[in-house]
Amino acid sequence: MANTLTDVVKLHYAEATQENLEKSLTAMDLAGMIDIPNGTTKNLPYVQMRATSNYTKYTNQTIQDITTGNDTIVINTTPMVTFAMDVIDEGDDYIDVKPEVIQDASYQIKKRIDGDFFAQVSNAKWKYDANGFGRNTGTLSPITLTTGASQNISTVFGKAKAGLTNNGANGSKLALCIDDFISADLTTLGMETNVSGVADVSYTRGFQGRFGGMDAYSVSMLSSSVVFDLATQPTDGDTITIQGVTFTFKTTLGSTAGNVLIGASADSASINLVALLNAPGTTTAQGVALSSDDQAILEAISAVDGTNLLTITSKNGALMASTTMTNASNDLQAQVVNACIMEKGSIKMAIRNGVKVDSRDEPLKLVTNYFIYARYGLKVTTRSKERMVIIPLISQAAEA
Repeated sequence: MANTLTDVVKLHYAEATQENLEKSLTAMDLAGMIDIPNGTTKNLPYVQMRATSNYTKYTNQTIQDITTGNDTIVINTTPMVTFAMDVIDEGDDYIDVKPEVIQDASYQIKKRIDGDFFAQVSNAKWKYDANGFGRNTGTLSPITLTTGASQNISTVFGKAKAGLTNNGANGSKLALCIDDFISADLTTLGMETNVSGVADVSYTRGFQGRFGGMDAYSVSMLSSSVVFDLATQPTDGDTITIQGVTFTFKTTLGSTAGNVLIGASADSASINLVALLNAPGTTTAQGVALSSDDQAILEAISAVDGTNLLTITSKNGALMASTTMTNASNDLQAQVVNACIMEKGSIKMAIRNGVKVDSRDEPLKLVTNYFIYARYGLKVTTRSKERMVIIPLISQAAEA
């Protein structure tokens, strides 16, 4: 009689993945956690603010009505990692694949949650860009940070913070969220590190120290974007590389992963590239699917065609894109990454029961399919928008 250990294996995967996730998930340190024990939606009511009035003695006052509003947070996202295991393979393999599976699942789910979390920064009420501090209307002018004697880093982050605190944010609860490239620059300017009393787990979640009176977090999943200008039809063999993954424009498609059919015009080439970026696991007559590794790398990247001006966005941090184009007019505009300052708890997050593992046995095989997933929702409330400022920074200059 064979032993059935499926539930034990499921528990092992769930506990290991949950532990890895909690240690590395930056969102866990910054989010305002919301408990939704039943259902998928929770109301978050608030009282709308009222201005003061002046009282003159012995005169009647006009009594103001209390008005309320309501935000809702919905658990509506389910990132999942799947794999299959045959009983024969478990006995034959001399390498224990389980730790690798657990690590991969943890990393991919972390990418999804952190990427979705920091994408919420676009909902901030405030911005600090090349035109200074002001209302975020969605049109931003990125800033080029400089170091050395003429450094502007202290001014950019200092005035962004000042704008927030001047509008009511709690300065003692502010967090500066930047990527590793900017973190290196902050270190040269005197970031306070090794702050006493901070648990090691905070550092693994991205906490680096303090800068300008704020906790500074090094975040690998900030949102970013770039515009690819295909002014003319590409030449056979021209390439664009995004986070190390190369796409090659071809007059005849062939079978090499990442090939993109040029087509009859520059716009058709742009449309074909957009299609492959948005569905990198699908081979069509216009593009060849990427390998599974490259699909994972580009998981949080998407693109929109704007008639030769192709906009690429990412929840994966800086795009680090480059091109090799025969016509120099086909090039990348400045690449932008969105740093931010937020009051901790501004972005609300609800996670249902941590990481779950389920399994399904295939009826005619010695194979079990495993499903590792999380269930969560995010929300920036009306009040929370006032506690965040988005800071668009040029991560790479425009190609010449």
